[in-house]
Amino acid sequence: MTHRRESSVHEVKETLDATVTETKEGERCLNNYILKDVIGQGAYGTVTLAIDKYTGEKFAIKEFSKARLRKKTKSNVFRRPRGRGRGRFGRAIENPDPSSSDPLLLIRGEVAVLKKLSHQNVVKLFEVLDDEQDSLYMVFEICEKGVLMDISIQKATTPFPNEVARRYFRQMILGFEYLHEHDIVHRDIKPDNLLLSAEGVLKIVDFGVSEMFTQGNDKMKKSAGSPAFMAPELCVANRGEISGKAADIWSMGVTLYCLIFGRLPFVKDNVVDLFESIKNDDITIPEGSNPDPDVVDLLHKVLEKNPEERIIMAELRKHPWVTNRGSDPLISTFAIL
Repeated sequence: MTHRRESSVHEVKETLDATVTETKEGERCLNNYILKDVIGQGAYGTVTLAIDKYTGEKFAIKEFSKARLRKKTKSNVFRRPRGRGRGRFGRAIENPDPSSSDPLLLIRGEVAVLKKLSHQNVVKLFEVLDDEQDSLYMVFEICEKGVLMDISIQKATTPFPNEVARRYFRQMILGFEYLHEHDIVHRDIKPDNLLLSAEGVLKIVDFGVSEMFTQGNDKMKKSAGSPAFMAPELCVANRGEISGKAADIWSMGVTLYCLIFGRLPFVKDNVVDLFESIKNDDITIPEGSNPDPDVVDLLHKVLEKNPEERIIMAELRKHPWVTNRGSDPLISTFAIL
């Protein structure tokens, strides 16, 4: 018998008449939130540190441009296959018209997913605000220590010690296992989308390209994510359906390689060569790195080119490196977190 952890839906406040004012000190104020420094930048807006002026509590507020969201939504409507009637997250879109008078519909899918999730390793959404002009805001818990690791094709960094990497990867397993059990594939797993709270707890963020799938069927056709972290089966033109879970696990493996070695496993100057390398090249162990043999074994199993032979989550959580040779097993899949 298959068991599934129940997800406790938490309330997300929705405010449709938010106002932006200016404090005496010249700072922007969104209702009860004083907007401070920009702490992140994305394709559709910015992330700003905010402080509740009544409680002093800190939040991260993601601000979207409605004009850009409408343009994106219109493009997605035209590309959507006929007959499915499903949005990006597999949920019906009540009103897909890009000129809808309700701009919240433009991010309803992501909000619906975040409402469904309640896990210590998934970022929590508290409120969505509409200023009735061009901005839409999502209020998240703050992750004060920022991104897990600052790394890119052009930039290597200092790797984590084995025990630190293990701690973060174990939290990744718990978080992504939880998502998969609730029929969600993230599709853009990378260190940029893994943040750390002030207490050092890993939080999965950015569900902008995630998909919700039908229970028991994680097959999907669309590509998404950052090229350096994409699974080899996604690097093929005119492919058929692929397993979203297996693709997520590959991206977890690329992230683990970054944690252990401080660099990406596949590095090329352009996307075409990068995809060829991902499809055909074996991973290499950087000279002088001297990693734990167990983590090398795990990397080969997670970065298996054939998704049918790639390690699955149930095996991943029991791997000797993850459990420190059985001395520190992960919390039960069915535990309430």
